[in-house]
Amino acid sequence: MPSLPRVITVDPTWTIARIVRAALDLLDFPAVQVDVPGGADALEEARRGGARLVVTAWELTDDIQGLELALRVKQASPDTAVIILADVDDPEALDPETAAESPFVYLHRPVDLQQFSQVLMAGLKGEDIFAAAAPAAAPAAPRVDHGPVPPIDFENARAIIDRLLADVGAMAIILISRVGETILERGAVGYLNRELLANALLPMVTTNLQMRDLVGGQAQSLQFYDGDDKDMFVFSVGLHHFLCIVFDGQAGSRQFGLVNRYGRQAVQDLLALLGASAFLIQKAVEAPPIERKPVRRDKRKTDEVPEPILVRPEIKAPEPEPVKLEPIADLDLSILDQLDKLDLSAADDLFDPDRLAELASKGSGRKEVSFEEAIEIGVLPDLDQGGGSS
Repeated sequence: MPSLPRVITVDPTWTIARIVRAALDLLDFPAVQVDVPGGADALEEARRGGARLVVTAWELTDDIQGLELALRVKQASPDTAVIILADVDDPEALDPETAAESPFVYLHRPVDLQQFSQVLMAGLKGEDIFAAAAPAAAPAAPRVDHGPVPPIDFENARAIIDRLLADVGAMAIILISRVGETILERGAVGYLNRELLANALLPMVTTNLQMRDLVGGQAQSLQFYDGDDKDMFVFSVGLHHFLCIVFDGQAGSRQFGLVNRYGRQAVQDLLALLGASAFLIQKAVEAPPIERKPVRRDKRKTDEVPEPILVRPEIKAPEPEPVKLEPIADLDLSILDQLDKLDLSAADDLFDPDRLAELASKGSGRKEVSFEEAIEIGVLPDLDQGGGSS
């Protein structure tokens, strides 16, 4: 079974001992706590080894004070973490040089309970107590969508910036959009981190919008940053662009009047290229949600049991019997052998109109019937067989 971590508290008033014990109880973290009143006793405990953390007061009653004790503990046991928990009457913070080089974490009472708990747990677990003591980073402000950035005529903008670069004698000039995009850069821009510059200028977009409503009209801004290495002038070009003029750290402040004159002229020229879109905010329009109408179902049809569908088998009609003709009695097929002897020249007369007209003119249209033929067809009665009338 692994041994429990050991923590040493050093405080002649025993206040730190109670604070650490309460924190361990709240965190439900098992540990072996050793409480001593003075620095000499704490140093002796630390030299025995096995202590992961030492929490000491700033003022101690013996010859060894909290700052000296922290340094000597780190020399005797480099793996032991040290926290100095100062009282309300002690210095609120160390000077920057001491804080940067100190191998311990300095906290002042009243202490932030969350921060103290994080540092205490990191020390007992053998983790980085300096990272645990660092304040939590503030959440980044959400970016407001101001719509698309209006385009600018690249060639004409470059001519304007080149003329400005010659007029003011700057080291570099950069034109940046409000979304952090570098549109134009002229001069010695290699000495400047454009990405950091773009991120630093982003809050100015919201500031310009708010100040426009405060001062009225289409407000313009000029920012001057005086540094040791570089001096920078930042002009707002409408609401969507920024013109950054960079000088050497020793020359920028002397060029304020020159930059103000020619820089504002260049801004007006760039605004003329952008037109009305320079001060126009186009909000992103969200597509309206599609309303889906619920499908209305007929409750009666849903509740009713559908009638079964009867499938009748297909009945095939009987195939008709082939027609059989009675054979011709006494058929002499030899007559077919004489077809080649027939005179077919008269067959054309059947289709000759002149020949048909001649045949029609020869006939009178009347036909004489004999007495026997009339009796045979029933026109006259047969007197010999008693067919006459009485």
